Amino acid sequence: MKRSERLKNIMSMAEKKEKNAANALGYLNTKIMNEEQKREQLMGYELEYHEQIIETGKTGINGATLRTYFGFMGKLSHAANQQIGHIAELEQQVDQVQEYWFKTRGKLKAFESLVDKVERQEAAEQDKQEQKMLDEFASQAFIRRMDR
Repeated sequence: MKRSERLKNIMSMAEKKEKNAANALGYLNTKIMNEEQKREQLMGYELEYHEQIIETGKTGINGATLRTYFGFMGKLSHAANQQIGHIAELEQQVDQVQEYWFKTRGKLKAFESLVDKVERQEAAEQDKQEQKMLDEFASQAFIRRMDR
């Protein structure tokens, strides 16, 4: 097996790692967008509920309803804060995966460059061997002509 073929096998593994890292980045970025949407929904619900209680308060509101309102608003606020924390964790994961992707991408580029270099060397060696064989045939043909 030629050296370039062995290197291509290794390069194939590097390609898989790079592709997996790129897929993980895509997944995490999509997950962050989804989590951001959830956070925005929670904030929208909080605003909607707040406006609703203000309207209800204009006609009068009892203490139990007000306590229920504040309890629910606290739960919405807590859920929104949890979303913010979850998004921050995902963003840290993106940073880590992105760093890993950069490394795998760099290794892949290095392997591609090495394989290209080795293939050029192999082609040059093959050209050299072919030229040597042609020279040998020409020299043998010349000797045969001289012997006649």
